[in-house]
Amino acid sequence: MERLIVDADGKVVIPPEVIHKRGLRPGDELTLVETTGGLFVYPNTIDPKTLEWWNSLTEEERKLAQAEAREYESLSEEERDAIWNEYAESLEVEAEGDEIELPTGERSV
Repeated sequence: MERLIVDADGKVVIPPEVIHKRGLRPGDELTLVETTGGLFVYPNTIDPKTLEWWNSLTEEERKLAQAEAREYESLSEEERDAIWNEYAESLEVEAEGDEIELPTGERSV
């Protein structure tokens, strides 16, 4: 979690390591969402479905989502990869036999 300070002009500086980690570039847009629980900054724009989901949550559900997000952010990259890959093998097994042949675009002459 990073600590940010608002200057006299209302500007906030994002630490360089966060800019690098998130792949932000000059001109990138960020979305600021104001909730009763605080302010959230998201890269790019929030897609309508995500915003609809967030707005549908109760205050308790938002607090839980925020706590889970903070916990996830505190994990190392290896720990995050482990979470994402935890069920990958079982999904591959479930998908076996689901393959279909796609046309390659080659034509017979």
